[in-house]
Amino acid sequence: MSQDLRRAGPAAEGCPPPRRVGLFPGAGHTPTSLVRVVLCEDQEVFRLGLRVVLEAQPDMAVVAETDQLSAALEVADRTGAQVVVVRQALLDEVALPFLRNLCERGTAVLLLAEPCDATEPELVEVLQAGVRGYLPRRAAAQRLVEAVRALARHEAALDSTATSQLVHYLTTSDSCPDAGQGVLDRLTDRQRDVAELVAQGLSNDEIAVRLFLSLATVKSHLTAVMRRLGVRTRTQLAILVNRNPTPAA
Repeated sequence: MSQDLRRAGPAAEGCPPPRRVGLFPGAGHTPTSLVRVVLCEDQEVFRLGLRVVLEAQPDMAVVAETDQLSAALEVADRTGAQVVVVRQALLDEVALPFLRNLCERGTAVLLLAEPCDATEPELVEVLQAGVRGYLPRRAAAQRLVEAVRALARHEAALDSTATSQLVHYLTTSDSCPDAGQGVLDRLTDRQRDVAELVAQGLSNDEIAVRLFLSLATVKSHLTAVMRRLGVRTRTQLAILVNRNPTPAA
């Protein structure tokens, strides 16, 4: 039907033009020849930017958009997407099973990470889950396009920073903190900020306002903090933080 609409040219007088949604192949391409991409991103402006960059390519089509991981799994199955682009901050406590399930079905995952998300243990975990694509969230447009094409060819697409992190993690003792290391030293600066605000009794919404973060990002940091410190509840986290305060600068 989309081909009929395009052949019809400009809309007839009094009839608005069709709205561009989903799959609109470039001229000379059939839907099956395109790299089908699903976007999982909770910030609308950033998601629109991703769509514009990818759909400007003659061999790509964004077939669905969502701001939830659970929906990404469903639409990837329904659309036969080859690549799912996911903002890493959306990963939560159910993320690894989701990622593993998606990768086992043959769908490649490209994680886009903020600098504060890209800690070494989390990177190792997502790679062990089957993720083969990892880029900074603000990577250049051409680098994003190249990564999507590589993943569609069943190749890896890891940013050089991620590779350096892996080498550091595997060749130093940082991956196994010794008993003398401060508990909160295992966290990134932003993770420590979140942990300390939890210890002060703030809710996720209040932390998001205080740190100028999205609620999804706060939840992602909190999940990472609990996993790295080996606690299961906010109360346990608060007790641990209060027993191990950050030294004054």
